[in-house]
Amino acid sequence: MTVTQVSREYGVSARMLRHYEKEGLISSERKEGYAYRMYSEEAIRRLRQILMLRKLRVSLKEIKEILEDPSSAAAISILEEKLSGLSEEARALSAVQEVLTQFLLALKDGALLPAGEVLLADEKLLRLADSLSFSPTKMQGERRKAMEENFERAQQTRNVMEDVRIVYLPAATVASAHVIGDDPEDRAGVMIADFVRENRLWEKHPGLRLYGFNHPNPTDETGYHGYEFWVTIPEDLEVPAPLEKKQFEGGTYAAHMIRMGNFQEWAWLDRWVTESEEYTAVGKEGPETMYGCLEEHLNYHDHIRQTPEGEPKTDQLDLLIPVKRK
Repeated sequence: MTVTQVSREYGVSARMLRHYEKEGLISSERKEGYAYRMYSEEAIRRLRQILMLRKLRVSLKEIKEILEDPSSAAAISILEEKLSGLSEEARALSAVQEVLTQFLLALKDGALLPAGEVLLADEKLLRLADSLSFSPTKMQGERRKAMEENFERAQQTRNVMEDVRIVYLPAATVASAHVIGDDPEDRAGVMIADFVRENRLWEKHPGLRLYGFNHPNPTDETGYHGYEFWVTIPEDLEVPAPLEKKQFEGGTYAAHMIRMGNFQEWAWLDRWVTESEEYTAVGKEGPETMYGCLEEHLNYHDHIRQTPEGEPKTDQLDLLIPVKRK
């Protein structure tokens, strides 16, 4: 199956598939005489395992441990820990449910009394409440972190507005690397990284920033597409082919920061712009270049200095949609 076929069949984005590949969880291959990368039956089976385990709150690090263990020892240990945490969580939630039920009954009996007065006046309710801790569970380490991340994602889904910033990106001269075909993000990223290191741009241009966008977007079932990177440069710097020197006009953008791999949050940011009473999207270009939307690789200035070869690892991205006031 091609990247796009797998993406459609299993509801996971092409960017997330590449992220799983970079983490060493799955792999793809290119058949001789065929232009596109393909996933074998074994890779698809492994992907189905990953997606199932993710739904069971298993982290990517733990999934890798499970899938690379020739026995079931790692899986047993990790799943026992998950189950123990869920049992604690269930007991805690059951206790909270009991207190809420009794509180509601007491409020209905008290009818017109203030809720706070009813709460403190009912001895049974006070004893039940005292039995609870401030934390619904006593989970530690990975369990607690996973729950906090799940809660954070749910909060973002319900109220994206709190996470969106309106930023102004200054106009800039940029060096552009544009690749169409297989793995365009990786190939264009390496081209830019080599250029930045060769010119030690972090010294010549302290305001170093890196933007990227699909160019073009995937157009058919093969997933064949391109990606273009822009790195800001001094105006008088020479840019060697195949890189191109361009001008970025800058402007106002709605920005939302994500962890690398969480590209489903593009939909959240798009919804925020669509529902905003103050801002509206500005379609700077056509669909081929994502209507002028950008992905900024945050802290590129430091990442490139710390990476002697290849493309630097990116931990965080800003998703950017061009907007204007209504």
